[in-house]
Amino acid sequence: MVNRRTIDFVVHMLNATVFHLSFPFFLIPCVKLYGFADESLIFQLAAVYAAILLVVKAAYTLHVYSQRRDGKVDWEEEVVLITGGASGIGSLLAEALAIRNISVVVLDVQPLKTALDIDSYICDVSNPEDIARVAKEIREDVGEPTILINNAGIVNGKSILDLSTEDIRRTMNVNFLGQVWVIKEFLPDMIKNNHGHIVTVSSAMGILSAPQIADYAASKAAVKSFHETLESEIKYLYKTPGIKTTLVCTGKLETDMFKGVKERMPFFTPTVDSLELVQEIVASIEERRGRNQIMMPLYVNFVPLVSILPAWFQDLARTTSGADKAMRSFVGRQVPAEAASAVDENTEPKKDI
Repeated sequence: MVNRRTIDFVVHMLNATVFHLSFPFFLIPCVKLYGFADESLIFQLAAVYAAILLVVKAAYTLHVYSQRRDGKVDWEEEVVLITGGASGIGSLLAEALAIRNISVVVLDVQPLKTALDIDSYICDVSNPEDIARVAKEIREDVGEPTILINNAGIVNGKSILDLSTEDIRRTMNVNFLGQVWVIKEFLPDMIKNNHGHIVTVSSAMGILSAPQIADYAASKAAVKSFHETLESEIKYLYKTPGIKTTLVCTGKLETDMFKGVKERMPFFTPTVDSLELVQEIVASIEERRGRNQIMMPLYVNFVPLVSILPAWFQDLARTTSGADKAMRSFVGRQVPAEAASAVDENTEPKKDI
């Protein structure tokens, strides 16, 4: 549910009223009812608005139709694999799918605790040999995964000079290379069958970064670029339109991954509701949207634009939003390094002991 004290809720209400396609059917009769002639400026503005709204809505409808032309997914034929699925967003996704009797497989360094029928495997996604080992077990026990949700990741929350060599290596291995190894393991079968769906979890920080998050931002930028290249190879190199892709870029989520981080302007940069994000991801998979992007909350849609503007404007955006000092209040949960190597992208943040 959209927070009512945010600009996202305002836009949501506008979409349900003045931006709704039915609005001109009430607007124009009201204008006529108040006695404005066809030649009046008020009536002409109403007519122009109605025409523009119709064109925009028609274009959007065609775009949505082009994404959904393959029809909805047949869940009985799918096996969903979620990395980092023992907690946080990964766990919510796993349970949201499993409750519908969908075959779900979870990879995590921690055991999954749930009463639902979910296959769970202990696996370090940063280790390609471990992935190959577990992949063999999955194929024998459940079947070949057809939907990949690359969700595993970590964050340190340290400045560049405070980051150790191991910090940087571990972040890149889990957040970026972990996704690479999973895709390389399961993509060939998708190509062979011309069927599948790959969901890549990136971040707004991968587009425009901030202090004390260099390794995380770098890994998410790499993930985004890798995903875009994957999309182009699926289309032009492998020519397999049956393989769909979804890129997820969000701001701060309503989980403990960035626990302690404060928003200076929560009305404009609200925290993303976890269940709302899960619903968007499931809808993208279910409707088989091709080359889809999930950008949440609203301000994330403008981050790519800010990233190409002059440095002074970027600095203004960071200062205004509070991103320049947000990580100063970052709080991490101390866990052993070996247990932090492949945890949920959106669970509690990690710090070395």
